[in-house]
Amino acid sequence: MRMKEIFHLKIIIHLILLRPLIKLLFGVNLIGKENLSGLNRYIIIANHNSHLDILLLFYLLPHKQIRKTHPVAAEEYFSKPKILYRLVNYLFSPIWVTRGDTESRAECMSEITAKLNEGHNIIIFPEGTRGIPGEIQTFKSGIGRIAEHFPHIRILPVFISGTERSLPKQGIIPVPIWNNLIIGPPQIFKESHEKTTHTLEKIIHEFAENESLSRHRRKQKTVKTIKTIAVLGIDGSGKSTLSENLSKILSDDSSVGLVSDELNFYENGKFKQVQPLITENIRNIVGKYAKNAKSLKLYKIPKLTELILRDILLIEIKKWYYPDLVILDGSPLLNLSAWAILYKEEFFNEDILLKAIKILSSYENGIRRDDPIFKDIPELSALKKLGLTHLNLPDLVIFLDVEPQIAIERIKKRGQKRQVHETEEKLSKLRFAYVKTCEVIKRDLNIPTYVLAGNDTLENITNSAVKFAKSEL
Repeated sequence: MRMKEIFHLKIIIHLILLRPLIKLLFGVNLIGKENLSGLNRYIIIANHNSHLDILLLFYLLPHKQIRKTHPVAAEEYFSKPKILYRLVNYLFSPIWVTRGDTESRAECMSEITAKLNEGHNIIIFPEGTRGIPGEIQTFKSGIGRIAEHFPHIRILPVFISGTERSLPKQGIIPVPIWNNLIIGPPQIFKESHEKTTHTLEKIIHEFAENESLSRHRRKQKTVKTIKTIAVLGIDGSGKSTLSENLSKILSDDSSVGLVSDELNFYENGKFKQVQPLITENIRNIVGKYAKNAKSLKLYKIPKLTELILRDILLIEIKKWYYPDLVILDGSPLLNLSAWAILYKEEFFNEDILLKAIKILSSYENGIRRDDPIFKDIPELSALKKLGLTHLNLPDLVIFLDVEPQIAIERIKKRGQKRQVHETEEKLSKLRFAYVKTCEVIKRDLNIPTYVLAGNDTLENITNSAVKFAKSEL
C-alpha cells in the first residue's frame, strides 16, 4: 500500500481508534477471514442485527479496502443529529437509501451500479432492515438483481451474531458482549436473480444453524452428518466418469459435492456454480507438478502434497458448503496406502496396509511407537511428526476394477502426455494394491465396499454403483 493511502485520515481513524475500541469493548471472533484474503472486488452480504454490524464488517476489511468499500444504509437512522450523519458519511462513505421511497431505491441502485463500475466494493444487508433480534428475515431481491448485472464480482456471505445483544434495536448504550463473524467462501452466480437471492439466504441460514450448534455445544447427533463415497480405480479405469455420473444422479434429492480434478457441486441433477476455495487453487497448482514429473521419485512429494490438500479440501467443503453427500474421485487416505506398493513393494502386505491406514487416519489402537512399520516406511513417521496423520476414511468405497491393458488403451486415446506411473507394469501393481485395500477396509474396518467390473457398459456400471450407494447410505 502506498504511504499516502496508509496515512489517509479515514484509514488512521479506523486502524488506530475504531478497531482497537471494537476489540476492547466487544471482542470479535473471525471465522473464515482467509476467504476475504486477496480479493480486490467483492460484494459483502450479511444478516442485519444492529447498527454495530457495519462497524464489525469494516473491522474485517483489509486496510487498502476501507476507502473503496461502501455499505448501503438507511438514511433516516443517521440523519439526526447532523454531526452523526457527517461522521458516518465520512468514516464509511455509505450509499444512502430511504426506506419505503421508490425514487430513493432507484437512486440507490444507480449509485451501487456506479460504484461497482468504478471498481469499488459494496456491503448489503439483503433483509433490508433489522428484524426480530437473532432471527433472519426474508431476503429482498435487490442482491439477486445486482449479482445478475455483475456476474464477475464475487459475493462474500457473512453471518453476524452477538450484535443483537450488544446493541439491540431499541438499545442506546452498547453492552460488552462477544461477537462472531463467519465469513463464507466467495460465490459467483450465473442464475436468475430469484435463485441467487434464495441461495444466499439459504447460505446465511446454514451459517446461523452451524454457529448456534457450536455455541450451545449440542450433542453430536444433532449435527448434520455428511457422508463420503470414495470411487477407487487405476488410471484409465473410468472412475472420474463414474464419480461424476454418481454425483449427478444422487443429487436428484440431495446436494452433492464432487472432489475430482476440479471441485464441483450438484443439486437437482444439475451442475451448481460455486467459487473454488483457496485450497482448491493451491491443489491444482501442485497437481500440475505431479502430472509433469519425469520419475516416481520426483512424483512422490507433489502427489503426496496434492492428496493431503485434497483431504483438507474435503474438510473445508463440509465446513462451508454443507452438502448432504461428498463423492471422492479417489480417496487421499486409501490412495496413499495403496501407492506404497510402488515405493515399498518389499514391505507391502495386508498387515502393513492395515497399519498404514490406521496410522494415516489416527486410528492407531495397538500400534506401538517402536513398531517396525515406522522404520520400514519412514514416510509414515515423517507425516506423523508433521501432524498430517488425520486423513478421512470414507463411509463407502466403490472400486472400479479394470485390466491394466484396457486402462492403457483408454489412456492412449486421450491423446495426452502419459504420467510416469501410467505403464502396464505399474498399473498392474496398483490394481493389486487397490484390491487388497478394499479387502482390508471391508474385513477389518467394516467399511461397505463394492467391486465393479470395469469392462461392463457405463450405464450398467453407473446403475450398479447408484444402487449400492442408496442401499448403504
